[in-house]
Amino acid sequence: MEKEQIQEYCEEALKISKVKGIQNGLSFLIGEKFRRNFLQYKKAREKLQFLYPNEEASNDHPLDKGGRALKMSYALTIQEHYSIPLEQVKHYELFLKEFVIGIKNTFSLKDIQNYFNSSPHLGPLDQGVSNSDSDLDFANVLQEAEEILATEDIKKLFF
Repeated sequence: MEKEQIQEYCEEALKISKVKGIQNGLSFLIGEKFRRNFLQYKKAREKLQFLYPNEEASNDHPLDKGGRALKMSYALTIQEHYSIPLEQVKHYELFLKEFVIGIKNTFSLKDIQNYFNSSPHLGPLDQGVSNSDSDLDFANVLQEAEEILATEDIKKLFF
């Protein structure tokens, strides 16, 4: 089902590109469809971010100080309570890789690069970024920063 879904998105993006231009086609494909799946992937990963110690804190992590019983208990707890989120993350990773391949097979790398270079944000081109002073509150600035970070993470998947 998912490969067919990706193919449908790519075909729709080609139709949009023929009528409204490549930027609009890629905006639909990457900015709407791919971005939505990427954000779901990112949300699933956030649920798991504290399950395993990061490399800087691994020396001070309680698991390193505990014995074999603690480590086994921790592993069983993760298996019991986090197996679904772990599977979701794996599923999204594979889906996004296939999606990138589908996009690269549909559009040239040059067109994709031009899209990322010319688009100040991902999403439909008609959403436009407002520059009024009333829009510069904390929530909007935070949302814009998250959007920039997400865009950079998405670019890394393509190049």
